[in-house]
Amino acid sequence: MSRARPALSAAVLALSTVGLLAGCGGSGPQTTSTGGPVQTPAASPTNHVNRASQATNPVWPSNFPDPQILPDGDGWVAIATNGNGMNVQTLVSDDLVTWTQGADALPQLPAWTTKGKVWAPEAHRFGDRWVMYYTTMAPDPAIQCVGVAVADDPKGPYRDTNPGPLVCEKDQGGSIDASPFVAKDGTAYLYWKNDGNAVGVDTWISVQRLSDDGLKLEGRSKRLIRQDLPWEGNLVEAPFMWERDGVFHLFYSANDYGSDRYAVGHATASSPTGPFTKDPEPVLTSTDVAAGPGHCALLEKDGRVLMVYHAWDPAAIGSDVPGRTMWLSEVTFDGRKVSVTPPSTKLPAGL
Repeated sequence: MSRARPALSAAVLALSTVGLLAGCGGSGPQTTSTGGPVQTPAASPTNHVNRASQATNPVWPSNFPDPQILPDGDGWVAIATNGNGMNVQTLVSDDLVTWTQGADALPQLPAWTTKGKVWAPEAHRFGDRWVMYYTTMAPDPAIQCVGVAVADDPKGPYRDTNPGPLVCEKDQGGSIDASPFVAKDGTAYLYWKNDGNAVGVDTWISVQRLSDDGLKLEGRSKRLIRQDLPWEGNLVEAPFMWERDGVFHLFYSANDYGSDRYAVGHATASSPTGPFTKDPEPVLTSTDVAAGPGHCALLEKDGRVLMVYHAWDPAAIGSDVPGRTMWLSEVTFDGRKVSVTPPSTKLPAGL
C-alpha cells in the first residue's frame, strides 16, 4: 500500500483553513507500515469542483491515498485510505473529472480492530454483493493485517462480521495491500504484500485462490515477486492485476512512498499465479508536477483503460496538505508491453 506527506500552492493553502480531521494515507491517519498517525485537512467541495471543472489533474486535490475507482450505475465511486474522519474515504463522480466527497464506506469496524490505520481498501463485485478487502490493525500482535467486508452498494456501507482478519502473516511483519482479481475464466484470486519492511525482512507479493463469493481463501498461497531491482529500494507493494489478450499484467509499487522515488512497476505472466517477468524499469515515475506516483488501480471506460493513483505535490512531499492527491493516466497495451502516460496536469484526451 502506501503512506505519507507535502508544501503548497495558493489553491491548496485555502484547504488548510477548513481544519484538520482524521488523517488518511497508505495507513491510518496517514501512515505506513512503520509511520505514525498524521492529520488530514477536511475537503473543500467548492475548491474541488472548481479544480475539476478545469479538467485537470489531480482530479481530487486533497489527501486521498491508495485510491481505487469502481463503477456505480452510470457513475463512479472512488475509495481510499482513512481520512477526513472516515475509516474508508469515498468520492463520487458522474464523469471521472468532477468529484464530490461521499460518506464513510466502512463506518463500523469489527471488534477485533481499531480506528486509525485502515489502509488501502479495494473492492470487487461477487454476484449481487460487493466485497471489500482492507488493511487494519490486528489484535495481537499489533501488526497490520487484511480484513474483508461486504455491502450491497460499491459506496457501502460495508460490514465486517468476521471474528478476525482474513490474511495475517504474523511472522512476516503483517499483511497489507490486498487486491482482488477475477480472471476471465471466473477464477477469483487475492493478491497482497507481507509487510516485511516493517520488521526488516523481504517483502513479497503473494497470491491465493478466493472462494466464489470472495469471502474465503482456498488452497495455498504462492509468493510471486519480491524487491530485487535497483529502483525498487527495500520493498514492493500495492499489487493490481489486469488481464489482456491472455496476458496477466501485474502492476505494483516500490521504493519509499514518502519520496519522489516511489513508482509503479509492471510484470507479466501467462497465468495469474505466475511465474512473472518484471520490466527492468518502472512504467510510471515522478514528473515536475507529481512526485512519487503509486498505489495504482486500473479501470475501463468506453474501451479505454485508465490508471488511478496518488502522488505528492513536488514542493510538498510528505506534507499533510495537500497530501497524496488523486490522479488519472491512460494505459495502452501492446502484447506484454504497456505504456502509461506520465503524470500531467492535462487529463487523458476525451475526459
